[in-house]
Amino acid sequence: MLRYLGRRVAGLALVLFVVLTLVFFMLRAAPGSPADAYLGMNPTPEKRAAVEHRFGLDQPIWTQYAKFVGNLLRGDLGDSLFSGRPVTGIIGDRLPVTLELGLLALLFWVVVGLAAGILAARRRDSFVDGAVRVFSVVALSIPSFWLGLVLVVVFGLYVRGVLPSSGWVAFGADPAGNLRSVVLPAFALGLGSSAVIARTLRGSLIETHRTDYVSFARAMGMSEGGILRRIALRNAIIPTATVIGMMVGLFISGTVLVENVFNVPGIGQTIVGAFRQHDYPLAIACTLVTAVVFLVANLIVDFLYFALDPRIRAGFLNGTD
Repeated sequence: MLRYLGRRVAGLALVLFVVLTLVFFMLRAAPGSPADAYLGMNPTPEKRAAVEHRFGLDQPIWTQYAKFVGNLLRGDLGDSLFSGRPVTGIIGDRLPVTLELGLLALLFWVVVGLAAGILAARRRDSFVDGAVRVFSVVALSIPSFWLGLVLVVVFGLYVRGVLPSSGWVAFGADPAGNLRSVVLPAFALGLGSSAVIARTLRGSLIETHRTDYVSFARAMGMSEGGILRRIALRNAIIPTATVIGMMVGLFISGTVLVENVFNVPGIGQTIVGAFRQHDYPLAIACTLVTAVVFLVANLIVDFLYFALDPRIRAGFLNGTD
């Protein structure tokens, strides 16, 4: 087990380093620079040179990259070029908001998706199955940012006072207000994901019910509920777990749009501002956080595969994985 996880962690660390390297060079290749955002329109060459020297941008790019890698290995992500605050402090303020929004949305919509998938599979070709499939198609067809804009208009203009259409309330300041402020962003963020989970689980359950071991259990007199709980669901949940793991990364990336639509002060809103201002340290730190969350989610999925599927364990122990 430890050897299996060690190989996965080493691979994810390499992927993370490659991602940060690409972001480093892409930021510097993009039009504009921190000096443009810092000085505004038409700065004098002297002022531009002074700002670039202050930020270390007048050094050769490979020197900047070597310094970046050295600081990264020491755990130093630097300071924001504009606020002067350590980027770890900014991330520490914004990350809990994004995690709360993403995790609450994920938990709710995973439950909805699993329930819908099980119900559709058990009542295949019925009205309920058709309703679940229609819901899935509609939910997948609606972009999260468009749905967010619609919700802002509806609850900001026509249904006032029911739920806040924008803004964020900290849980420590007002727990009830915090839960009210998370409802609309979480709804817009996770609607499409629940449809993917429902369709995946429905298809997996239908395929599992066609297998010989399910037919044998049915012939032995096991009830349909017992087959679902003890045999079918355990096997069908394996591909669904992969989809849920991918949803974690999509939820974090989806907050970039949803947080800006609903004015939620999380990582998504921060990363947009950092890239717009060419705040290199803050942009890289936000990318690091989102990449780590995505890669850790994939690591958890790998672990679940290893724990749930004996074929993977046997292949690894035999040296085929």
